[in-house]
Amino acid sequence: MNEETQTVETVEEQKVPAEPEKQPQDEKKYTDADVDAIIDKKFAKWKSEQEAKENEAKKLREMNENQKAEYERKKQADYIAELEAKINRSGLEREASKMLSEGGIVADDKILGIVVKDTAESTQEAVEGFVALINELADKKVGEKLKGKTPKKMEDTTAGEITKEQFNKMGYQSRNELLRNNPELYHKLKG
Repeated sequence: MNEETQTVETVEEQKVPAEPEKQPQDEKKYTDADVDAIIDKKFAKWKSEQEAKENEAKKLREMNENQKAEYERKKQADYIAELEAKINRSGLEREASKMLSEGGIVADDKILGIVVKDTAESTQEAVEGFVALINELADKKVGEKLKGKTPKKMEDTTAGEITKEQFNKMGYQSRNELLRNNPELYHKLKG
């Protein structure tokens, strides 16, 4: 009976355009020359890596067991030295960052790249010099910003007559003071 109750599926027709839609030409990101240059560059890199591997394998084939063992020990020692240098640098960067923050400077990778040296002493000297330089430049900049003309001292408005010219040069506060102290003169000068 299962065979008798089969379901029939309908397939919808899909319309296929006669011509494929063309992409706009300005979406092209690379020229053929650019692509060729990229491929050549990648191929050259791959080729040099392969040659290095082949040279390594050839060198190992030509060595006896003692030489191979010595070569491997040297390779491991170089790798360990590289890792120790990275760990040392990381510790120096942490310490330099602390020293910079104590000096009021937020450390980023660029600054750490400048001040972190090979030894703790040279790193400390570089950080201290950098902080001193930054503080000196900041003081200089603040000094420049604070420079300006000294305000002229206004003559005592209650002592005597004020000319119209002096009245026009007065600030708001000085005019209010004149109004409080000598309202007649104020109204006369105001006009």
